[in-house]
Amino acid sequence: MKMLNGIIKLFYSEIVKTKINNLDSSGYSLRDECKEIRNITLKIDSVFFKLLKLAFGSILLMAAFNLNMVLGIGVFLVGVVYILYKRNMEEQVKEHINNVKNNIDISKITFMDEKGRTGLNALITLLLIGLLTGFNWILVASFVVVFVFTIKNVC
Repeated sequence: MKMLNGIIKLFYSEIVKTKINNLDSSGYSLRDECKEIRNITLKIDSVFFKLLKLAFGSILLMAAFNLNMVLGIGVFLVGVVYILYKRNMEEQVKEHINNVKNNIDISKITFMDEKGRTGLNALITLLLIGLLTGFNWILVASFVVVFVFTIKNVC
């Protein structure tokens, strides 16, 4: 019985391996029908929430006007300011996203050429040699001063 189970497992594992190897290795994507359904549901949700906010705002506005005329005018003005602020904020966010996209496309600006890099490498090397070999501190200090002024000129 164990031998039969072993043979069945072997055949089953080989079949599964063959099926897995025959699967398409490219990325999977939604079918166009599913994308359309998803877009429709997003639009329905968006319209539903806009209508819900409109109904809530209308009820709040009517209740405010029923309580007091000044309160109703205040609630109305707060609603108008909220709508204007929201639209302004959406425009700023879209503009910021476009700026970020544009900044990503710009390649890095080189502020130091090859000559400057070579000079910095030479100065760092001289400074390290001076510190490690125990040269006179006055010489090491002069290298440090030259190094600092070179960095200021290069950058």
